[in-house]
Amino acid sequence: MRLSYPIRFTVDPSEPGVYNVQGLPPMDGVITFGESLEEARWMAKDALTGVLAAMLDRSLPIPRPPEVEGENIQWIEPSAEVAIPILIRWAREEEHLTLSELADRIGVTYQAIQKLERPGGNPSIKTLAKVAKALGRELQIAI
Repeated sequence: MRLSYPIRFTVDPSEPGVYNVQGLPPMDGVITFGESLEEARWMAKDALTGVLAAMLDRSLPIPRPPEVEGENIQWIEPSAEVAIPILIRWAREEEHLTLSELADRIGVTYQAIQKLERPGGNPSIKTLAKVAKALGRELQIAI
């Protein structure tokens, strides 16, 4: 599963060439701009990553991306440091497991799983494979 959110990119009417960036609900707190479309996309990724990281740090629920289509909308992925913890949390919740129950399945502490569901955990591929197996999932890595 890939994680991405819809973000609207519009040209600033007062400054041609400048792109305004606005996340769509529930990520409408993602607001930034760029002096080119490429820079705006990079800034959108950075802003989205920051908003999601703050939500993870506070143990807030992470909203699922809505299914939307529309003019000037692009789908932006947060950095892997934030996407991986979110995907682990969602998979654990879908399996109706607590942090302790997942830890028991893998043979690690509750704190180790808690760390995996926070940004900056930097798990190894071996650890991610164990988590995926314990959740009945397949680990897929793409570059």
